Amino acid sequence: MISVPVFLAVSMAAAVAAGGNGAGKAAAGAKLAEAKQCMQCHAIDKDTIGPSFQKIKAVYSKMRNPESKLIDVMRLGSDAHLGPLWTRARMPDGSERPPISDREAKQLARWILS
Repeated sequence: MISVPVFLAVSMAAAVAAGGNGAGKAAAGAKLAEAKQCMQCHAIDKDTIGPSFQKIKAVYSKMRNPESKLIDVMRLGSDAHLGPLWTRARMPDGSERPPISDREAKQLARWILS
């Protein structure tokens, strides 16, 4: 499993090598995911309690309107899909986690899908 600091370093190096400004966005997304307690159940590249962010990206990227669907799950938890999508573990709804503003939810969804 890649730790957040290692992921940030790799993301920044890749963005710099590509000449893009993605390093700042990758770092901000990972930092926000940590602050909003996403990393308690998810990891970048390994399933833990919940699916990895890589697996989430792979599945949601194939859906119509993946960003809005991810935001629904962030707000409603597993109930956005009428129950757990991945395993028996349930994604908690917003009452069980720190509040996520509309801007933060959009930022997290874009980070996951990037």
